[in-house]
Amino acid sequence: MIYFAFFDAQKAMDTARPWMNPIVTQEEYSAIEWVKKNTQERDVFVTDIFGGELLMGNTLREGTEGGDWAIIPKVVERMSDVQYKFYEAKDVKEAWETARKYGAKYAWVPDRQVFPGFAWKQVDSSKFEDEQYFRLAYYEGVKIYEVKQNVE
Repeated sequence: MIYFAFFDAQKAMDTARPWMNPIVTQEEYSAIEWVKKNTQERDVFVTDIFGGELLMGNTLREGTEGGDWAIIPKVVERMSDVQYKFYEAKDVKEAWETARKYGAKYAWVPDRQVFPGFAWKQVDSSKFEDEQYFRLAYYEGVKIYEVKQNVE
C-alpha cells in the first residue's frame, strides 16, 4: 500500500511542478521596456497564455492568447494552433504560417516552459532561427522574433 501511495504522490508532484515554477520570469518582465520602445501599440505577438497576459497588461500589445476569452472567436482552435502548430511545429514554415494566420508581427519565446492551452511544453527555439521566416530582435531571457511578413 505504501508503495502505491508513494507513486501516486510522485505523479501528483510531477503534474504540479510546472505550476510551481514561475509562470513569467523576471527576464520576461524586463523585456517589456524593449517592447514598449521598439514595437507599436496593438502589434500582435504569438504568445502562450501567461506571456500574452503579461504583454497585454503592461504594453497595450496583443497576444494570440490571454485576455478576455469570452470575446475571442474560435478560442479552442487558437489554443490548439499556438500549441501544436507554432510552439510544437515540426518545421519553421508551419510555425510561420500559424503566426501569419493570427496577424502576428512578433513571436514571444521565453526560456521557460510555455502553457499555450493544453499542456506545459519546453520550446525548441532553434526552428525560429531560420531567417527566411523569423528575425531575432531581442534576447535576454526571452527571445522575441520578428515574424517576416513576406517570404520568397
